[in-house]
Amino acid sequence: MVAMVKLNLPLLEGIIDDVDFCMKLAKEESVIVLPGITVGLKNWLRISFAIEHSSLEDGLGRIKAFYHRHAKKE
Repeated sequence: MVAMVKLNLPLLEGIIDDVDFCMKLAKEESVIVLPGITVGLKNWLRISFAIEHSSLEDGLGRIKAFYHRHAKKE
């Protein structure tokens, strides 16, 4: 099972596109998601749910932490 998630890039600081998001997420949080451009959807993410529930919760928490760290400050 997968989910496609649209990135709202104007809300993120230091992220230029979906590939950049995925590369930085992997480096900073050790979470791998597929950039949408690989399936023809620029600035989307493809998140796979083919893992145990506890691992999914951990991975989604890491994605959330990454997003908050890169969110533009108001």
